[in-house]
Amino acid sequence: MIRFRFTHFIGILFLFVAVSIPYGIAEAQYAESTKSIEVIGVGTVFNNDVAMARDVAIKDALRTAVEQAVGIVLSSESVVENFQILSDRVYTQSQGFVRDYKVLAESKSGGAYRVAVRATVSVGVLRDELQALGVVMAQKGMPRIMFFLAEQNIGQSEPQFWWSGGGFLSANIAVTENTIAEEMRAKGFILIDRSAAARKIQLDPVFATANLTDQAAIALGNQNAAEIVIVGKALARYTKNVMGTGMKSYQASISLRAIRTDTGEIMAASVRTGAAVHTDDVSGGTAALQMVGSQSASDLITQIVAKWRREISRSTIVRVTVGGVGAYSDFVAFRKVLSNRVRGVKNVYLRGIDAGEARMDVEIKGNAQTLADELMLKSFDNFAINIFNVSQNAIQLRIVPKS
Repeated sequence: MIRFRFTHFIGILFLFVAVSIPYGIAEAQYAESTKSIEVIGVGTVFNNDVAMARDVAIKDALRTAVEQAVGIVLSSESVVENFQILSDRVYTQSQGFVRDYKVLAESKSGGAYRVAVRATVSVGVLRDELQALGVVMAQKGMPRIMFFLAEQNIGQSEPQFWWSGGGFLSANIAVTENTIAEEMRAKGFILIDRSAAARKIQLDPVFATANLTDQAAIALGNQNAAEIVIVGKALARYTKNVMGTGMKSYQASISLRAIRTDTGEIMAASVRTGAAVHTDDVSGGTAALQMVGSQSASDLITQIVAKWRREISRSTIVRVTVGGVGAYSDFVAFRKVLSNRVRGVKNVYLRGIDAGEARMDVEIKGNAQTLADELMLKSFDNFAINIFNVSQNAIQLRIVPKS
């Protein structure tokens, strides 16, 4: 009877862990250095060797944990595109990315041994490895963002904004911007430091207003190499006392739009309202602003990522000029790497080679900057490359023989 109850207990515990395992971790913070993940591993029992089966099950669980952690860093499309690299170089070395683990439950059923494991995966180490392999495109693929959010909290007589040329807001004032920035940074967006940007603002009356026009925001964005500017307003206000308590109710509203600086296209928009309850006016307003900021961040991220990925997934032609071609064999080696080992390259068309210079048209899923970034990750046996000019649709580089 005791044996039955113990086995029954293990089965119930195992079932509990199994149904409580998260279905996905896509919403995890990208910037986290570690991630705790609960998974199940399975091992087959051969010749009644339960100990060996248990080890295999644990190894299987750790591999699954690392596979899920890869989903934090890469999109599902990137996982499919780079499946072979991930299988050969990452999943086979899963234990190298696991900081520690704990077996939560285990059971043997027929010829299978199952374990439920909580593994702590070093996402930072994993991300570095993927970047070294040339797989990570999160930051390289995401646009550079600059914020122009005017904000008015409880107790402020007028909206506060940093781009007037008279300095910039302290971190504890720009509640909505900090909330949105934190969530976008966690998803791999590149954010332009507004304190550095404030020093570059050209003093002009057109900028000294909370109601910044799209054209003015684009102009300021272009001054700071931003690809998308996020423009809008956030307002918090007191609404009423909560009956029968010492609490007060506060409401915040926010209206934002994300605009491409090269075309003026609106990439995303968000309008949100939210309420918070607090005893203190400023704290209540701040809580309400944080709420709508987080909601708008989710809106912007979803819309921008969908459109941006469609843009960078389109094939474009990049004109590549290769100078310093001394030995033709070096150029052949370079073109072979370009054709076969650079991610996203579909075709390479040689347009001409003479006087030590080769000209090619490269069809790539991405753009010139994407191609330049990929090339810088490659190594060559007898030479190095020096990329000295990257424009919208062209790259100029030089082959430099190794001494």
